[in-house]
Amino acid sequence: MPKRRQSKIPTPAWEKDHNVIGNRLGGRPAQFYALAGVIALVFVALGIVAYSVVSDEIADRNRPGSTAVQVQDRKYSLDDFTTRVESFVQQNGGVGQITAQDYQQVLPLVQEQLVEEQILVRFASEQGLSATEDEILDEVASRMGINKEDPTFATRFQEELNRTNSSETEYREVATAAVLRRKALEKFKNDVPASAEQVNYRVIAVKEQEEADAIRDQLDAGGDFAAIAKEKSLDTATKEAGGTVGWTARGVLDKAVEDHLFAQEINKVTTYPTSDNIYVYQVTEKSADRPLEDAQKTTLGETKYGDWFNEKRKTLVIKEFDAEDTDNVIYILKRVWPDAAAGA
Repeated sequence: MPKRRQSKIPTPAWEKDHNVIGNRLGGRPAQFYALAGVIALVFVALGIVAYSVVSDEIADRNRPGSTAVQVQDRKYSLDDFTTRVESFVQQNGGVGQITAQDYQQVLPLVQEQLVEEQILVRFASEQGLSATEDEILDEVASRMGINKEDPTFATRFQEELNRTNSSETEYREVATAAVLRRKALEKFKNDVPASAEQVNYRVIAVKEQEEADAIRDQLDAGGDFAAIAKEKSLDTATKEAGGTVGWTARGVLDKAVEDHLFAQEINKVTTYPTSDNIYVYQVTEKSADRPLEDAQKTTLGETKYGDWFNEKRKTLVIKEFDAEDTDNVIYILKRVWPDAAAGA
């Protein structure tokens, strides 16, 4: 009986393709795979570089509009902040007086101006203070060096907005805060009583405790305070006056220093160390209730205003300028001090 012919089962198409591909790849030399890996790495590296370049370009393009300072819901873009730095520098002598090397002191001061403006526009009403439309326009006109009745006011105001790169709303906010600040200072001054506890004292500032102790011993032995102050004191405000500060009311000085002075006996010489200097103090007169001069009332009013400001500042959520952001700092330097930035 003839044998039955066995039929051959065909290989599935997918298996056939797989075997073909495997055979083809399997026949490649090792150099091929090494080269393919290098090419793949090159493409990955180029992709990373391209992404980095594009990201930097996008960041630079968006930088002026990014938030530099924020007080509650009021945002100040980097462009806004830089414009305010420019104004601050111009108002304080220009780039010839305030150089690029001063930026570390300037930036925090400008930031505090912005915070102060927001405190005034938000909380001045709690002190019964407000700014009328006429007062705001007077302030705007004063900043432009004209009167609000000047027929060119509208044109000049638009030019000022263009010059300062500000919107009318932003400019009016600054003017409003300026009006409120004057009123607040006047109010706090007027709230100062007619008289207060005061001490009349003098001071010598030196660097070392040993030197302060030697001066104290010299004064206790009958030394001339004024002569020693003129010769050795580091306090430039009182040095030429022989160390004399004059009458000072309670509430003006740092509390720790104030408590030290007001507790002293008349003519007793004491030393007081601080982080900067060692101070030699002598209280020459004391009064439990001495009339205040106008300048003293101004100083006390400013102190009270500062206390109010600090109290309100604590209630606000504030995003401070990041001085560690080198790109943002460079942006400001290039705008405000272009010559210095170009030479850097």
